[in-house]
Amino acid sequence: MNVYNLIKANRLIKSSRLKLAGILVLHQMKKRYYGIFLDPVLACNLRCRMCYFSDDNRRKELRGKLSQEDIRLIADRFFPYALKLQIGCGAEPTMYNNLSEIISLAKKYSVPYISMTTNANLLQKDDLRQYAALGLNEITVSLHGVKQSTYEYLMENGSFDKFTQAMSYITELKKEFKDFKLRINYTVNSDNCLELADFFDVLGQYSIDILQLRPVQKIGQSKYADFSWQTIIDNYDATLGKLKEECKKRNITLICPDKADLTKQTNNESIVLDYTYVYISPQEIFNKDFSLQKDTYHSYCKKHGFAKEILNRIFSKNLNSSVNTKLNYNVS
Repeated sequence: MNVYNLIKANRLIKSSRLKLAGILVLHQMKKRYYGIFLDPVLACNLRCRMCYFSDDNRRKELRGKLSQEDIRLIADRFFPYALKLQIGCGAEPTMYNNLSEIISLAKKYSVPYISMTTNANLLQKDDLRQYAALGLNEITVSLHGVKQSTYEYLMENGSFDKFTQAMSYITELKKEFKDFKLRINYTVNSDNCLELADFFDVLGQYSIDILQLRPVQKIGQSKYADFSWQTIIDNYDATLGKLKEECKKRNITLICPDKADLTKQTNNESIVLDYTYVYISPQEIFNKDFSLQKDTYHSYCKKHGFAKEILNRIFSKNLNSSVNTKLNYNVS
């Protein structure tokens, strides 16, 4: 079962308590159940307006990279229980000089699905082929505009020509690596929403497997200030809705919220993320008091009563998640 089928299965199970019970069982049996979101370096070549890297003060705080020894210890502590490794979460992974070792270690520890998220402006053809040969299953390319002018405005310092060149590289690579996936992650806002109607007119020649449409959310201080979803809601049928039909024709998996989801105020389903999301960066490894030298994943969880905490949540009236989101994403 691939990651997207697991998302579908998760949506079919409506009870948050049942989901938590399943996580508890998997944890006690030391089976795989969480996703690792790894930023090996806290840097980015772009200054996307919707991102905290566009803020000078925040960017000064985001420093550091993981050493090769750190990566090996992280692999030993976390990879055996990971269902997925996501390389690149809040920073640009292609600025790290040893991505190949991360992918190799993930394969060594039999992580079922290895993905990398990138703006693709630094992506080189030979490197891309090496990553695929080592076992990278998917590359996710960030995109904030269908038109060149919008792309280069919202993705400051970015080049639309470099983006399309990388898309050509990936499309060519997929002829050799048949199971390799190309995913586009499009952050939708008031300035780029209407362009979605022309998405396949501009980008239809590329071999896209998955398209995720993510309404903009404030994730920190940034240059961009319009976080309203009203334009997205008002034009849903002509943009996101239109893409649903077009993706179905092209056999492309679409991940996006339904129109009704955009008006919800709460989302208790995200409680699962409290126990299946493991973030690792040079500044934060899982939790601030986790020691790579002294702790393993399960010894740390035992020390902090992880299993007891889940059990208490199962029988608690409070199923509110610590994750600040109100969106559900549907897979079609």
